[in-house]
Amino acid sequence: MGVTVVFWSPVPGQAGTTTNLLAAATCMGLEYSARLLLLGHLQNSYAAVERAYFRPTAWNGIHAPDTGIDALIRLLKNRKLEPIMLRDYAHPLLHDRLDILPGSIKSDDVFIEMAKEWLTPLLEVSRRAYDVVLLDGGSGNGSAWYELVRQQADVWVVCLPQNRLLLERFFQSAEVATLQSRRTLFVCGQYDPYSTLTVKNLMRQFHIGTSIYSVTHNTGWMDAVQHGESNSFWFRNWKAASGHENHLFVQQVRQLAQAVIDSAGARQSLYGGKGDDTP
Repeated sequence: MGVTVVFWSPVPGQAGTTTNLLAAATCMGLEYSARLLLLGHLQNSYAAVERAYFRPTAWNGIHAPDTGIDALIRLLKNRKLEPIMLRDYAHPLLHDRLDILPGSIKSDDVFIEMAKEWLTPLLEVSRRAYDVVLLDGGSGNGSAWYELVRQQADVWVVCLPQNRLLLERFFQSAEVATLQSRRTLFVCGQYDPYSTLTVKNLMRQFHIGTSIYSVTHNTGWMDAVQHGESNSFWFRNWKAASGHENHLFVQQVRQLAQAVIDSAGARQSLYGGKGDDTP
């Protein structure tokens, strides 16, 4: 049985939740033999998760009526969905390692009303087909749908902003007590290494007894996500040498990816985690 990993941030728009998820997922697909399923935002067929891997000219083919989340829910309703079938309704991003399940072609309100009773059984079937199921859990606590998504998590990846006031509010909230009973990783996304609010200072100030991973803001990666070139970015920079402009970013994501795969109990290195061969 596989594991569900949910990326989530207590605040919107500052911690790079989606781009952290995309980077970690692609890196895990390159470096580990575990089978990964990326579900992304589920309800939005034009969500950033899908746009990061496919250019606009490919969207019509991706969102055909017989693929994606809508088709799987129809099968669930008819009690016909088996784990072996999931790969027929997903799209491969990295052969035999990373697949993506396209979101719904329905409006958000219609989809959520239809899907809320089927999310748990869908993820149960997904975990039987894949070693790790990756989800974007959004940000904040205002959405009942995202709260339902977050409840499915076996591992939480909490994306923190580099903002002292927002962090003080978060670490004084009831949410932190909930996380203490779960497998939780902290990552500071869109990280500025020149800020005085370093990860070491964060750990000391907020009495965090575990590591905080950092993912530095990277313009090249952000552009790649915007243009459907996420895989191309990683193929180009996977072996970036020390001193290369993307080396630090790649190494930080690699550390986060290893932490996620270890927390999921699915670590089987494909290339020793060092990019020794071309995928």
